[in-house]
Amino acid sequence: MGAVYDFFGGRKFFFALLLWTTAVVFVVLDKADFSGFSQFVMWVFGIFAAGNIGTKAFKDKTSINPKT
Repeated sequence: MGAVYDFFGGRKFFFALLLWTTAVVFVVLDKADFSGFSQFVMWVFGIFAAGNIGTKAFKDKTSINPKT
């Protein structure tokens, strides 16, 4: 499965793309409207962006508590 993640640019991007594709299918099948689609995509992108920021902010940190 790691090769699939690497092909798409990472695990988080793979799942964001998978969720976006699922949302598009729901709109095409008329199971969701554009408003629901846009809200869902906004949440998926927000979670993806927050995950990227979190991994970059805490990379190589052993503890989030500052040493005194």
